[in-house]
Amino acid sequence: MPDIMHLIKIRAGQDRVHQVVSTAEGIRNWWTRDAVLDAKIGGAGEFGFYGHRMAIKVRVAEFDPPERVTWDAISSTHGVFDGTTISFGLKSGGDITSVLFAHRGFKSSDDNIASATTRWGFYLLSLKRYLETGKGVPNPDDTELIR
Repeated sequence: MPDIMHLIKIRAGQDRVHQVVSTAEGIRNWWTRDAVLDAKIGGAGEFGFYGHRMAIKVRVAEFDPPERVTWDAISSTHGVFDGTTISFGLKSGGDITSVLFAHRGFKSSDDNIASATTRWGFYLLSLKRYLETGKGVPNPDDTELIR
């Protein structure tokens, strides 16, 4: 089964990065403004995109501050992400935090995984930008991805 993986280094403390990737308040600043998440093991979440035309429902599988958060994708529009796992592994190196991102368990390599790979790369750069400058580019502000 194909996976998406990215490694990005962010000039921010590990605790702050964990807070921003593991809470709805944080996620609204870099991934999607349409975010609801109960940030605890077993907690439910839903992330909507483009007026909720696309949505992903998740359950928090791991919540280990400040090192890891993992979500199991329970359902998604068109079933694209169903049964996949999204994780953020964090490691501090002074004032820089390395984020090892993985979206695992896609059923096949196709246009959906190609699109998701591009979008995750964009959103992880939005995460970096938000943490380093205070201004991310979450959905629906990600206009260059719509065209």
